Amino acid sequence: MALVLLCGLILQQSWGIKWFSKTQGFLTYLPNVGGRKPGAPVGLAGIEIGKVRSVTIVPPEVFSGNGPIFGQMDRVKKEMEGVRPDQPNSKAKLSDLDDRLRALRLELRLVEVTMEVRSQYVNRISTDSEVTIESKGLIGDSFIEISAGTAGVPPPRRGEYLIIEGVRTTSFREIITGANDVIANFGVLSEQFKNISMKINPEKVGSNLSDTVQDMQKTLQQANTTFGEATLLVRDLRQGEGTVGRMVTDPALYDRLNESLQKFSSLADRIQEGTGTLGKLVNNPELHDRASAMIAKTDAVVERVNKGEGTFGKLSTDPALYDSARRAVERFTAFVDGIDRGEGTMGKLLKDPSLYNNLNQSTAEITKLIYDLRQDPRKYLTIRFRLF
Repeated sequence: MALVLLCGLILQQSWGIKWFSKTQGFLTYLPNVGGRKPGAPVGLAGIEIGKVRSVTIVPPEVFSGNGPIFGQMDRVKKEMEGVRPDQPNSKAKLSDLDDRLRALRLELRLVEVTMEVRSQYVNRISTDSEVTIESKGLIGDSFIEISAGTAGVPPPRRGEYLIIEGVRTTSFREIITGANDVIANFGVLSEQFKNISMKINPEKVGSNLSDTVQDMQKTLQQANTTFGEATLLVRDLRQGEGTVGRMVTDPALYDRLNESLQKFSSLADRIQEGTGTLGKLVNNPELHDRASAMIAKTDAVVERVNKGEGTFGKLSTDPALYDSARRAVERFTAFVDGIDRGEGTMGKLLKDPSLYNNLNQSTAEITKLIYDLRQDPRKYLTIRFRLF
């Protein structure tokens, strides 16, 4: 009996077995457990609520969440195969794709962790709970932490176990690796600063130091002047002085703008309701039907004209009409050229100067006759009677 009790105490202390308390089994999948072994504590909000029962490496196909990761890995591999060596920056592209592929491999959940949680804490775990590997301090021991759920819905069940989603966390090794990279970059920067300092000539620096100080003083004075003007501008804006100040502080401008927006909104509502001329043009289907019918008739007329049907069709497609018009234009051109040369009656009427002179002389004689008639009308209007 003493040996049995001793074994029970050893199991209770090392494995955390509670002989007289009910537990619920939980199952999760993680990419890395950080060296956790069976018997490691399981916490919830910093309180130990159970123990790890088993840690097993399983095939990737066991966890269904690895499927999308494999799909992304296949796409990255195809992109790597499509990069040709003669392309610009091909090495950089292959290096980036290789880093992406390595990061996706680290996302694969290959470790199956079985946990037992005391029954009084099961109702605090729901579908939105997550399992992470936490550590006590920066370099302290790590433990499995379950986040408290807020959904109020129990996790999905597989047999006697409830499945919780596992989240990959950055390990201390990755932090140290990143720190090493940062330190290496600082080493490269320090070497570059050293090379730059060796190239600087102290004599030239000393000779140009006074000029540099003067330039800095001038720059500061200009900056002070600029800040002063900016302060005055802001003060004028607050006091409502100037055009911009009135636009900023005048409430009438805001009221007018608000009134204009209200009128525009009312106009848009009337247009949408089909009120007014513009509203009917926008919303009346009859106008659309008439326009469609008119376009259809126009298309029919154009088609008949192209076929040579009707008066317009014959006018546009009959070559005889074109020849007749061309001959008529040629005759008219020849007729105008003959008149311009002074040929024929019309040409002589336009080009003969004697016609102008005779017409001018006749006009002068008629003017004199009218003048004499007004001066002495009896001379021309006397009537004489003779009796035989």
